[in-house]
Amino acid sequence: MRAFGYCLDTLDPQNPDRLCRGRERWIEPLLDPADPYPPRVHRLVVSGAKFSDDSARDATRGLVEAGVTADTLLKALFPRRHVHAFREVGDPRALPAEMIVEEDWTAAPGGGLRRCPAVRWLTLIQKDEADVYMLGEKDGIAAPRADGLLIDAKVGPELEDALFKLVGFSDPDGRPALLYNAMGIPAVLEHCRALVLFHLDKHGPAFVVYTTEPMDAADTLISVAAKGNSFAVPFSIPPMLARWDRALYELRLGWDEEAQGPFPVPVADEAGGRWSRRRRHERGEDETASPDDERGDDESGDDARGDDERGDDERGDDERGDDERGDDERGQTGGDEDLHDEPSDDEDSVDETGEESDDGDEPGEDDLDEDDLDEDDLDEDDLDEDERGEDERGDDQKPAG
Repeated sequence: MRAFGYCLDTLDPQNPDRLCRGRERWIEPLLDPADPYPPRVHRLVVSGAKFSDDSARDATRGLVEAGVTADTLLKALFPRRHVHAFREVGDPRALPAEMIVEEDWTAAPGGGLRRCPAVRWLTLIQKDEADVYMLGEKDGIAAPRADGLLIDAKVGPELEDALFKLVGFSDPDGRPALLYNAMGIPAVLEHCRALVLFHLDKHGPAFVVYTTEPMDAADTLISVAAKGNSFAVPFSIPPMLARWDRALYELRLGWDEEAQGPFPVPVADEAGGRWSRRRRHERGEDETASPDDERGDDESGDDARGDDERGDDERGDDERGDDERGDDERGQTGGDEDLHDEPSDDEDSVDETGEESDDGDEPGEDDLDEDDLDEDDLDEDDLDEDERGEDERGDDQKPAG
């Protein structure tokens, strides 16, 4: 089953949302208090997934899994528009045949001391080549890989400066990768109609479009997905951050089988993810309940968890396992008594606070007054003097030879 996920939202460049956990994060900007606050930009995020049922446990994620290509999206969203590709840390062994901008420099992979040759380039491409520049390969052979695409760009020194602000401090080999500075997006949009970036999803890149004006592209995307034999799934947050099983569950709630036919995604054979229909049915939960009422991951944080992460029950088993290991360690202390063991019948009873009860005949340390302790206890110096005195008296009382 192939699915085509999309999300239409906005982005605050100075406080951007996080990206795919463990794979990519934004470049930290150097903010100048004198600079004006950047305007919000509109964003279209498109990714895909391939899975077998609504649990999405075996999902592989990325645009290439949706059955829809990048050039198809470009032709549908931006017909009759020119497209440029750009790269900051280009491989000298895989360069475009013709380049508008070509600058040789040395990069430091991973921010280390080792320096490697790199090429900064900008070139005009055909829409049919978009997938090659997105993936960096063609028929299994290395090809030029772009950081992004520009729609109807005005090439000039101002655009080059804006691109350097966007990708000038990128580290594509980092873990997580540092690819883009969100503060550079508005600067680049001043010189082009739209900016396309390739943010990382779990198993491949996603296709993300930034514009200054809102995009009314929902119908276009659904049509593109249908032509690619893919199932269009809307998301309220970017697909590389969300859970596919939850998105499928929410879509199923509003599905009209009489008008749209049967829901195309099969139900999991076994209880699948947290939002699987079969699992919810086995737990006897109401199918009409709102997902917000369910206890689970919220969209802004825990939704970024992978579909294969362990559930709460497994974490609980691990915690109990730690307690059992703790009991084993206490059992190896030799003859010492375990303070956490339950008292037997012949031992003094202990109340819930851990203090001994007053039923015993012998008082504990807490039953003695401080005055009694001061009077009865002897200092170490007094004890030493008494011991020395006994030794001396003992020598005097010894019989003569």
